[in-house]
Amino acid sequence: MIKKAGLFGLCLALLTLAACSNSSYLSKAKNIESWKQVRDQLESLNQWDIRGKISIRSEGEVYTADLFWQQNNEDLKLRLVAPFSQASTEFRGSDENGYQVLTDQGQRIDVDSPEVVTEHAFGVSLPFTELKSWVKGVPYRDSPVWQASFNDENRLQAFQQNGWQVKILKYRNIKGTVLPSKLFLSRLNDDLADNKVDIRIILLRWVI
Repeated sequence: MIKKAGLFGLCLALLTLAACSNSSYLSKAKNIESWKQVRDQLESLNQWDIRGKISIRSEGEVYTADLFWQQNNEDLKLRLVAPFSQASTEFRGSDENGYQVLTDQGQRIDVDSPEVVTEHAFGVSLPFTELKSWVKGVPYRDSPVWQASFNDENRLQAFQQNGWQVKILKYRNIKGTVLPSKLFLSRLNDDLADNKVDIRIILLRWVI
């Protein structure tokens, strides 16, 4: 009984800590109520067509690709094309229905998640669950947020979440909605330089 009570207390403490960290980051905003309205608007954005570029530095290697990302609510379609069209990786699906990789030869291979695909292609598991929020300029709602800062326009410019440092360096106005156009991601707690992972994402075109 003591063990159960202790476990319950630990879970409650962790939930409280997560709630506190998510509310405390709001205090960094220039205007909290204005930011809440922006956050709610961006969180409701679940359909987009993005074209851009991605660069991944991992274990001393650099991988670059053109990025084509279509999101239709929970349905994801993402294509990565290597420079000079040397190779491409395309996958699509959803958490509910599963994911498939489409090869250059027209084969369809079932995979558990988009992270599996990027782990195989680049040796790095991209955090797609969180990235669907980060590319919109908001943190992933269900996880704690640390070290947040806002720019003069009351937009997030940096924060830490789920083991990643996220920096949003540029924004652009898309039909009245301000969205990121340049993001830098760095994986935290990499003790050795050879293990460091840096990801740069340039969003050249948004269609919403």
